[in-house]
Amino acid sequence: MKTLIFGAGPLGSLYACLLHKAGKDVTILARNDHYKFLKENGVVLVNEFTDEKLSTNVTVVDSLNSEDSYDLVIVLMRKNSIKKVLPVLNRNKNVKSFLFMGNNALGFDEYLKYLPAEKLLFGFPGGGGSRINHVAHYVDSERPNGKRISITLGEIDGTIKDRTNQIKQLFESSEVPVKVVDDIDSWLKYHVAFINPVAGALLKAGDNYKLVQDKETIRKYIRAVNECSKVLKSLGYKKSYNPKLTFFKWFPEFMLIKILQQVFNSKFAEVAMMMHVNTAKDEMLELGNDFKTLINKTSINTPNFNELLSCISSK
Repeated sequence: MKTLIFGAGPLGSLYACLLHKAGKDVTILARNDHYKFLKENGVVLVNEFTDEKLSTNVTVVDSLNSEDSYDLVIVLMRKNSIKKVLPVLNRNKNVKSFLFMGNNALGFDEYLKYLPAEKLLFGFPGGGGSRINHVAHYVDSERPNGKRISITLGEIDGTIKDRTNQIKQLFESSEVPVKVVDDIDSWLKYHVAFINPVAGALLKAGDNYKLVQDKETIRKYIRAVNECSKVLKSLGYKKSYNPKLTFFKWFPEFMLIKILQQVFNSKFAEVAMMMHVNTAKDEMLELGNDFKTLINKTSINTPNFNELLSCISSK
């Protein structure tokens, strides 16, 4: 598949390098100074677990023109940047499929205003990080030398099409595991319910290591996630896919706090959570406000979620 990765952040850069290393026909799109940096230096990655630095000469462009032809465009951008690029994507009629990989609490209506449903897939990358001085700092496993976190992928209608399998094969043959789900809208909503409150908790405490010591804020995080899950279930979104949410609902809080203290006291939390939150407060705030739209469709009270969202808006 001739593939364009639209977005040269930490995971877009990582996947471009992995696809290139596997011999795939992959191009990455970057703009302005970052485009110049990639042209001169290649895509530069730093694995935050190992401090290994890698430079790869992936083909780079600074635009998607209306006449360009790709089998697949993977859009890896923050949610609050998507509206700006949809008109650009709309001008190209030659791209066969668009895979949007990122946070989304409100579904697909905004995308369908610009692109036909038959060209759209949605998903989420595995890992996190941040771009610092043009270098992509990332983790894509939960521990050093651990198993790479899967990409999640799904069609709007929940079916598995030929192109679903082709994209799955594209990644898996590049050593990136893929999990295909049959309700990607529900998956993305529950993901926001899980990660948006943690952004507020991290900012309230100061960072992930300070959060380890702040049991009261961890407790608020647990309760906020349960509030959000209750909202989604009341709206008919029954399938969360995330087994951790079951633990949040049924485990005693004191046990969950101990488990989460271990999670937050880690390099993974520092890079995949705190580093991302520090550079994407605007996205976290938009996602929180989007989720408030869902809350307002119910009569459910969400005091813990509201408090943690206010911690994002105040930073």
